[in-house]
Amino acid sequence: MKSSKDLFICLLGCLITLTGCDDLSRFSYENYNCQPRLTSLYEIRVSQPKPGAFANILYAKDQLKAEITSLTKTEIIIESESLRLVVDRKTGFTQVFKDNIYEGVSCVIDKFKM
Repeated sequence: MKSSKDLFICLLGCLITLTGCDDLSRFSYENYNCQPRLTSLYEIRVSQPKPGAFANILYAKDQLKAEITSLTKTEIIIESESLRLVVDRKTGFTQVFKDNIYEGVSCVIDKFKM
């Protein structure tokens, strides 16, 4: 009787530990499809959401890679030489600082995690 109780407690502890781990995923991405005005920013693709990884930024006539410099549950900051993006991960609203231009852009979020 005692061993079955110990086994139950062990299994329950393992279950709680595994369900609390968000980092146990093999693959994840976040795409932000935007409606641009001034900056012609159309899409932000984040295939590895972690600091130090790179995001693909798609413009109307250009594409570039920029580094993810900060990542929290609510915000991603992506920077390159002449670009800084501050993306709200909950609403999709993106602040674009490109050269001397600032634009607030609404984006539709597409997230996948496996």
